[in-house]
Amino acid sequence: MSKKTVVIAGAGLSGLTLGTALALRGWDVQILERSAELREIGAGLYTWENGLRVLEAIGVYEEACKQVEFITQLDMIDENQELIHSTPFSNANRFCIIPRKDVHSALVRAAQKAGVQLETSARAVCVDPSGSISLENGKTIKADLVIGADGVYSNVRNALNIEHTVEKMNNGALRAMIPRIEADRKGLAMEHWSGYRRIGISPSTAEYMYVYLTASSDDEEGLSDPMNKDAWLASFPHLESVINRITQTRLDRHFYYIYLKSWSKGRVALLGDAAHGMEPNLGQGAGVSITSALELAKQLDKFDIATALKGWETVMRPTVEKTQLWSRIYGAAAAQWPKELLGVRSEVIRKTLGSEQVDLMMSTAARHITGAVYA
Repeated sequence: MSKKTVVIAGAGLSGLTLGTALALRGWDVQILERSAELREIGAGLYTWENGLRVLEAIGVYEEACKQVEFITQLDMIDENQELIHSTPFSNANRFCIIPRKDVHSALVRAAQKAGVQLETSARAVCVDPSGSISLENGKTIKADLVIGADGVYSNVRNALNIEHTVEKMNNGALRAMIPRIEADRKGLAMEHWSGYRRIGISPSTAEYMYVYLTASSDDEEGLSDPMNKDAWLASFPHLESVINRITQTRLDRHFYYIYLKSWSKGRVALLGDAAHGMEPNLGQGAGVSITSALELAKQLDKFDIATALKGWETVMRPTVEKTQLWSRIYGAAAAQWPKELLGVRSEVIRKTLGSEQVDLMMSTAARHITGAVYA
């Protein structure tokens, strides 16, 4: 019996995860990357229990996490340096920040070891629901299954003409890895709030801390490139040591929410940000995407393609939609809170996050472990 074939547009985290998982299950896998080289842009990757389980399942956990320091506590702190909320972690509920280049490199090596064919400078421009994908260079490839894992601006999604909404948000962020110093506390991640700006600080490895700085997209001083350190010091004077260690940042001026009526059409499916982009407020964009990738591989291992695609979406859509919803709520509290009510924001959030029901809903994605199979 001949192997089933899949072509994946996009060699990001979700595309590599799916490609490796399917190759390990006997599929003939080809991944097309539009860039001239395989690389991951960014700084640190928030990785919760769901994402760590995926890395374990495809055999990259040890390599990706070998330098990582696990977080034992995540604290939200307001402009008065008072605690809003604290989240503990344990061996049963893990959380860490992996350098993006480390996890991406580990995934590339795992894909190659599993026999995945990786092709760079291969930009997808069109697909056909019957199972073919056309490239900018004029080449057309047919396969049993085509996957668009080509990000927020997905050419695959646009070519499918699936009913969808792309919502551009008035929020952005700067991200950086900074050197650690002896005064940095081990195992403690923090998110500091001041007005409509936030700074997140988390241990990543023995050498580096991960830092993100979020602000409204129209906050020109907050989201300047290069970074305006004086503007951030004015909002967070007590974080001078952290801010002064930032030397190079990645700027995302806007984030996007993507909503699709269906994640697939015929023999073509959309994965990750191409299907369900979201603001990074809960740190679950990548986690949900790679969890979804592994779930899809498991469904395809059990069922025919049409049944698997339907079952995969049935399993994953509730988790994705709840995560998008709570990301929006969190972002609204941070960036859209009425100015005249900022004085009571901390107390309202403190009481809200103190609810066990709210905590369970916000952690839906982190607690989603793949394995359920729907016929």
